[in-house]
Amino acid sequence: MTNSNCLEGIRCPQCGQEDRLKIAALITCLVTDNGSEPVGDHEWDDHSDAHCPECGFDAKLKCFRKRNRLPPDPENMNGNRAEWAAVALRAFMDVTGTDLEDALPDLLADLIHWADRNRAVSNLNRNRKAGFFRRKPRREFGNRGTRGGGR
Repeated sequence: MTNSNCLEGIRCPQCGQEDRLKIAALITCLVTDNGSEPVGDHEWDDHSDAHCPECGFDAKLKCFRKRNRLPPDPENMNGNRAEWAAVALRAFMDVTGTDLEDALPDLLADLIHWADRNRAVSNLNRNRKAGFFRRKPRREFGNRGTRGGGR
């Protein structure tokens, strides 16, 4: 079922579940010495904590937002590559205790440190010269301009 209300455009990035989430919400309460009662509406935003009850995944709500635009995939392999990266990212999160919001930049930085210490940079430069990392033609990037003059 496609959600069209509170959960529109939201799904668990780990298991894909999109029927229900626990989201930390801000509410106003009337508080007395005997207890409290909710008053009015409640709200949340992309920085609210969210939890998938199916797989236990925890992150900020913005991490649960679906991303609609995907780059061209002429080999039809990017879905597999994304799954392989997800496995690596989950393993990194398990080992380091990092949450999803920080895991990707931390892992990328750690990979650069690893490459510096294992002389992988010279191999990377050799692969670039051999055309291993071909640049996509500009037309594939849509109407976005380039920053700083671009190449």
